[in-house]
Amino acid sequence: MGVNMIKRSVGRPKLLSREHVINTAFCEYWLHGINNVPLSKVALLAGVSRPGIYIEFTNEDELKCEVLKKYFNEIAGPVFKNYDNYNDYPNHLLNHLDANINDGNDNLTDNILYRSLRPKGALGCLLIRSTLSPKELGPITLKTIKDFDKYRVKQLKKYASNAQNSAILNKNIDIDFFAKYCVEIFKLVQLMRLDNSSASYIKKVVNTSLEPFFNKKEMLH
Repeated sequence: MGVNMIKRSVGRPKLLSREHVINTAFCEYWLHGINNVPLSKVALLAGVSRPGIYIEFTNEDELKCEVLKKYFNEIAGPVFKNYDNYNDYPNHLLNHLDANINDGNDNLTDNILYRSLRPKGALGCLLIRSTLSPKELGPITLKTIKDFDKYRVKQLKKYASNAQNSAILNKNIDIDFFAKYCVEIFKLVQLMRLDNSSASYIKKVVNTSLEPFFNKKEMLH
């Protein structure tokens, strides 16, 4: 379990810090869900006023967008970047799923921010969790998520192609379908985490879902 390195403190700072507000919202959104944290709570924990936040951010949609950009740049980005290097990370997909089930996996990336920024008690992936209720999000945030989804599918397709060439994945599977299928499995894992399903049960479901695509029998343990 990671250590919460972002301090959430009540009390008004001398000057409104854009980064401080983003960091505060980052923790709260990941802990409770991006649509479950009122702006008044972010303002209270950041020690600023709601009008002050609206001066720094055009609206709540912009704040949510900036939080997800932070998450992508500092946490999800380095993880998905490693799909580029199949030789060094041949088990990256399974390790990535394991990390979503167990809130972290040291085999995913050497980026020191990956685990240090996770608030204690946060479940799974903030970005994936944010995609579960898209109708409640604003247009700026939705565009950020859409752009991330395109990148995510591209990286998963790259992994699938390399895994096929290495005879890990069945050579007859449709790579585009497999990549999008994996996206849905990540969403399923997040939903099961929020539903308090046990790690062992989630792994069993994931293994059953992926087994038809893999030539090897070693899946999540």
